[in-house]
Amino acid sequence: MTQDIAPIKQAYYAGLAAKADGPVKQALNIQKWTPVDSAGMGDLFWYWNNAAIFNTDTWNQFNNVMQFNADGYLQTTDGAALNTALFNLYLAMSYKLTDADQSALNAANLKAQGILNTVVGDYTSMFGAIPPANSATPTAKLIYVTSQIMSWGESTLSLATFRASTNPTSLIPNAPMGSGKLISDFMTYLSETSSAETVQNAINSQNAQVKQCALNLSPTPAQVKPSWMSAADVNGTASILPTLKIVEPTSTIQNALGGTQGFEIAMVVTKVDQKTVSVSVNGNAGVSGSIGWFGLSVGGSTSYNSFSFDQEVTQVTLKLKYNGVTKFTPSLSGSAYNVGDGTGWWNPKLINDAANHTPGKSGMGFTTLQHYNFKENGDLGVLNVLAICDMPTIEMVFHNATESSFSSHFSEETHWGVNFLGIPLGGGSQSYSSSKYKYDSTAGTVTVTMTPPPSVIPGNLMTSQAYVIGADCAWPGAK
Repeated sequence: MTQDIAPIKQAYYAGLAAKADGPVKQALNIQKWTPVDSAGMGDLFWYWNNAAIFNTDTWNQFNNVMQFNADGYLQTTDGAALNTALFNLYLAMSYKLTDADQSALNAANLKAQGILNTVVGDYTSMFGAIPPANSATPTAKLIYVTSQIMSWGESTLSLATFRASTNPTSLIPNAPMGSGKLISDFMTYLSETSSAETVQNAINSQNAQVKQCALNLSPTPAQVKPSWMSAADVNGTASILPTLKIVEPTSTIQNALGGTQGFEIAMVVTKVDQKTVSVSVNGNAGVSGSIGWFGLSVGGSTSYNSFSFDQEVTQVTLKLKYNGVTKFTPSLSGSAYNVGDGTGWWNPKLINDAANHTPGKSGMGFTTLQHYNFKENGDLGVLNVLAICDMPTIEMVFHNATESSFSSHFSEETHWGVNFLGIPLGGGSQSYSSSKYKYDSTAGTVTVTMTPPPSVIPGNLMTSQAYVIGADCAWPGAK
């Protein structure tokens, strides 16, 4: 069905961009935004903070990689989780050397070959063989051993600090028992290779930073610690997630969703045949697509399209009214990697450096080919700010309608599920209610107004949802 409704999606999001542009720019205070097809993430659980516990459902919606669709809107990238994607990118990075820097390091290691072999021997006798991926050359083995020794200290310990210390063993309090000879021989190795000190320090510093960024995403610790936060879902199930802050307090979002700032979109839907409709958005030329692009359901079992109620109806006008336009801002800076204390998982510079590595310059690069299009408006987007609003009110005007065909469905207020462009609005299951229908015998029309669920769900704030209008994304790999 996705492909069948693609032309209608394109027309709708183009119309949304035009009608929402003023209110969204005012709400976001930015000039650049793109409509979002939230079929992959759903309507936003905006009540993100409950007694200092993060809403797991809110995190799950943020935790998406976004891509730009050539039809002009953002969508999720193949259901990829952002934390998994970033973790894998960090693991695929390494500090790459120019030929000159590599030669300088190799030359220093060659002069100190004796002590280098001793250090490697010390290490393997205690911990076993060095992994094959780190054993291609003597230099590679020493880079690996260096990183292991540094890991016995604080996450912020650098090789430069270690080698300059008058008491380096005090900086690695987690050194295993019996490792004294290894540490002593390692200090001798550093002394004998001081000519390559700058290169060694750079390798260790950059690779350690990548490793720490990955560790701040996985594995999940048993207890909350820096870089992590407490979370719970609507059922109270607790979890620990990578830290994320939202700029706006929930009270600010709640008040804004109740506001009047908004816009309206008009869609004229004409039946072509039993499977196809033509849809005109805001008076523009019609586009053809599946009749199932808009659907209603009741009781969780019976489903209808726009023309199911009356076979004589061949045209329906939809008016969607959006109010309470406001913003929802994930604070990426609040999750940024801090080189001073080793906390944070958001490090766009590392990703950018690796994605745009210059072969003639030492720096971060990927060790394996990555499938992402790292460009702006590519497929590695991170939600930076979202434009949201109350769920839309939907007015349906059925033309050439017979009153009796609608009375049994809409004579009393009924709860309905609304599926719009593949998005179950408000959670889908009977979240909308219909007012009594209005029949105009002169015009031959039946008008039904679908009222959205409240922006604040009484008794369970964590299930409160908002419609996602659009977003601005960060593209960490873009030049």
